[in-house]
Amino acid sequence: MARPGGPVAVCVINLKGGVGKSTISALLARQGYRDRNLDVLAIDIDPQANLSQGLMHDEYNNFLTQKRPSIVEVFNGYIPPTSRSSTPTALAPVSAVETVAQVGGRSLQLIPSRFDFSDNLLGAVRPDPRTLARFLSATFQHKDFIIIDCAPTESILTTAAYHASGNVLVPVKPEYFATIGFPLLQQSLNNFRNQNRGHHISVCGVVINNAFYDGGNNGGPEKARALTEIRTEALKNRWPIYENEILHSRGFPKIMRGDNSYQGNAQYFRTFANEFFTSVGL
Repeated sequence: MARPGGPVAVCVINLKGGVGKSTISALLARQGYRDRNLDVLAIDIDPQANLSQGLMHDEYNNFLTQKRPSIVEVFNGYIPPTSRSSTPTALAPVSAVETVAQVGGRSLQLIPSRFDFSDNLLGAVRPDPRTLARFLSATFQHKDFIIIDCAPTESILTTAAYHASGNVLVPVKPEYFATIGFPLLQQSLNNFRNQNRGHHISVCGVVINNAFYDGGNNGGPEKARALTEIRTEALKNRWPIYENEILHSRGFPKIMRGDNSYQGNAQYFRTFANEFFTSVGL
């Protein structure tokens, strides 16, 4: 059954790269499906396609080889000519969705990205940032949870993610220049709100990622300084900070490759996931 208020849609954004957006997006999608029994749709609008690879694993290469529809076709609104069809054809929404896991009427699905995503958008005369929102509102209102992994740059992709969601999750690493993307993101959100006054969007929280460093001493004084800066900037923007940090673990890269032989501290990701899902009403 669909949620009475429709899906909870969250975009994962930081306008600073290397903060673990794709890993967090993939793990939240899996935790939501597996541990919270949610019907989940993950959307990859980052041209690097890390979320797609992290959820599809080896199947991602088959997806590319077979030229199956992706987020590119969602924004274009059609499927281009193929070896079987010499004319463009209409895009059936289900054809752009890859099913990662399914039990009964509940599934974990993905709209994957491709490396030529940016090239396709730049080639468009006037890309419409509302395309994704219209696509989701028409077809995926039965989902419980929609998570959108975003590129770490301000672009039409950022605006498209805002139009398609009401919540923003901000991952950050406690390191030098940790908050360099905060003012940029706050300005980006303010600009969007000013131009779309009927659209409610807010930061559901900031999550401290990779918080426990190898080498002991829990990161030492540098981590402490970075955390002070993060708290100061978050308070200035009125962004809440999640109590549970994501602990450092060599298990995360293995899990993203589909190898669950070693998890280490990655097993404690669920403590943050539980806090996150509760905060957004799931």
